[in-house]
Amino acid sequence: MFKKKKFGQNFLKDKLILKKIVEIGNINSESEVIEIGPGDGSLTNEILQKKPKSLFAVEIDKDLKEILNEIKKKNHNFDFTIADAVNFNEEKIFKNNCIIFSNLPYNISTTLLLKWIFLKKWPPFFSRLILMFQKEVADRICAKSGEKNFGRLSLVTRARLETKFHFNVSKDLFNPCPKVDSSVISFAVNSETNFNNNELMILSNITNIIFNKKRKMIGKTLEKLLTLEERKIINYDNIKTKRPEDLDFKFYQSLVSLLSNRTKIN
Repeated sequence: MFKKKKFGQNFLKDKLILKKIVEIGNINSESEVIEIGPGDGSLTNEILQKKPKSLFAVEIDKDLKEILNEIKKKNHNFDFTIADAVNFNEEKIFKNNCIIFSNLPYNISTTLLLKWIFLKKWPPFFSRLILMFQKEVADRICAKSGEKNFGRLSLVTRARLETKFHFNVSKDLFNPCPKVDSSVISFAVNSETNFNNNELMILSNITNIIFNKKRKMIGKTLEKLLTLEERKIINYDNIKTKRPEDLDFKFYQSLVSLLSNRTKIN
């Protein structure tokens, strides 16, 4: 099997790693599973060994249709479509408690994660995501305040999802071998936060503004975003010399609360 650069395909071949990924999902006979980018079916076959109620795969490469059709012939609970996962509407097929698996192509990994985070219907159709990312992207997703990778992606993810890092995967275990290592992360719906669609967009907008000047002190940016009264509420004098990555999720949550009644952020 070869890699098509336009699809960013790298196929994981290590059986032990594939089994470890599937185990994270706790699949049983009632599980409805979606796999994004099944490729040559390596992870697909491991999932099917757990005998889920159904497994539906979305694959962009029509040249892999024959491989997937062979899997379909042997498994009554498997089906697939040839489509672009970025534009595919999973909600038309699945209603709730689905598990999504994917070794995400590096070129669309963040796009797909944000697609699922920004779903208008929340709680969403899925209960868990088990995803593999380029390690650099995984580090940004999982970063905590005070860490150099903490930023917009960390915050927007935290607003709606609980994140758990599981393990790294060496680039040497893929065919063809990519340039970087990968990381496996699982996500569950965050029950501790309740960001509606408007609040999530506000968080996305303000973090885009603030982290665009990440290495600078946050004071000047907040002066442009907030009124004098609003700055008093967030104890502006105590934080104005801090950098954006040094302020925690609760701080950004308080900013969203202040701005949630506004229709436009200048």
